[in-house]
Amino acid sequence: MKNAALHAREFKKLLKKIRRESATPFPPIQDPMEQLLRGILTDYASEARASAALARLREAVVDINEMRVTPVAELVEIIGADMPLCRRAAEDIVKALNAIFNKLHHLDLSFLVKGSRRTAESFLNSLDGVNEHARASVILRCLKGHAVPADVLMCEILRRENCVEPGASVGEIHKFLASQIKESQAASFYAQFKRYAAAHAPKKPVVTRSKAIPSVEQSLPPSPADAKPVPAPAPPKDPKNNRGSKAKASPEKKPSPGKPARKAAKSTQSAKAARTAKRAGAKPRRHR
Repeated sequence: MKNAALHAREFKKLLKKIRRESATPFPPIQDPMEQLLRGILTDYASEARASAALARLREAVVDINEMRVTPVAELVEIIGADMPLCRRAAEDIVKALNAIFNKLHHLDLSFLVKGSRRTAESFLNSLDGVNEHARASVILRCLKGHAVPADVLMCEILRRENCVEPGASVGEIHKFLASQIKESQAASFYAQFKRYAAAHAPKKPVVTRSKAIPSVEQSLPPSPADAKPVPAPAPPKDPKNNRGSKAKASPEKKPSPGKPARKAAKSTQSAKAARTAKRAGAKPRRHR
């Protein structure tokens, strides 16, 4: 990250304010799938609201596979429209479950606890549909690894306080926090920072993702009715034809009669007058 020394100094100032918050670390979760869903919901809401929304989801579906195939609109109604960014959370749940199912052909993540931590972390990092906050929360609360989750409000606070670059992605922010916070202090810092961000972050945070993941509607191909006709390209212009067109377009001006033309017309009139006078027997008048 650019200006790492400057950002580290600003983060130390912010860290003093965060440490003043009295918050106990969140309890560990044994089931990685439960923590994955909880991590998606807590990316946009508090721990209490996420727990209530997760309980409603568990009651509304038979199993996790039914949750995977449930339409996003129905998940939004179950989670509750009053929850912050509820539609984005519902889309993230569907993407994460589909990513796991496409990779494993099942939705059981208990093998992550039984295997090595490095293997579990590499597997979670390979899931494109899982956002960074949910991935880091599983590593911290289930695998007890070194990760510092940063939700939407926390990332906004770090950008506003100049602790990271204004355009820093969520992945870069997670790496920065892991380099600044020790593994033994990660759980307590995450609880304190989440409480501090909820109290001091703006009401409408700017959601930024490290990878541009399209929404469910954006991933569908456009319908023929929505397709806009592409205009045919204009034929290339020939400079020679342009010259000719300009010449034709401009009206031709008739040249004004000059002195030779006026003299010729005057002599013609004199000759006619002489012939007329001769016939009448009168002397022709001479024009001076």
